[in-house]
Amino acid sequence: MSLLAVEKLDVRLGGRPILSNVSIAVPEGGLVTILGRNGVGKTTLLRTISGLYRPVAGRITLAGVEIGGLAPHQVVRAGVAQSPEGRQLFGDMAVIENLRAGALHLSRADFDRRVAYVSELFPIVAERRSQPAGSLSGGEQQMVCIARSLMGSPRLLLLDEPSLGLAPKIVARIFDLIASIRSTGVAVLLVEQNARVALRTADYAYVLDQGRIALEGPARELAGDERVASAYLGG
Repeated sequence: MSLLAVEKLDVRLGGRPILSNVSIAVPEGGLVTILGRNGVGKTTLLRTISGLYRPVAGRITLAGVEIGGLAPHQVVRAGVAQSPEGRQLFGDMAVIENLRAGALHLSRADFDRRVAYVSELFPIVAERRSQPAGSLSGGEQQMVCIARSLMGSPRLLLLDEPSLGLAPKIVARIFDLIASIRSTGVAVLLVEQNARVALRTADYAYVLDQGRIALEGPARELAGDERVASAYLGG
């Protein structure tokens, strides 16, 4: 059984269809990527899984339990966390307070344990814990954003464009960290414009086009698919 199963999902925003008959799966401990051009519904899919949007049809289950239509805080409690596109940190607040915003339900002892955990993955958290998040570089902010999403001990991490606006060396570092997170047993569903690095990192990939799944398969196979190469890899 998949950890996450999205089945025949339809989503409308303002009466306009955004996703139609979308089905994807993420296995326990797996790393799955969603590829597609801007505006095809990738972020909408993540936001629907995380409870920000409500589907008009279809099912979303986590470990066999229905989470489609739950409020965002209920989805978080169920074990899903999202690191949003554009990072969306509280720039005037210290790094440690941004982490607290991702762990409001934790006791002080559990909060301290999770801070220690994310500080091992992201040393910048410990180094800059009292510094305003808005004063960090783009790459450092992205690390804090992902660290914040891990504070609640999720089973599934949703990552929306983690490489956006970052230099190649920082992108490589971010994806090394994503692989480290996955190695701890956290499953990852990744939306990413950088198709080359996404396909190199993921186990399985889906291509979303006009709100529908156009292609899917093992990431290595899709990396060699002429249609994917032409559209996303500069082939």
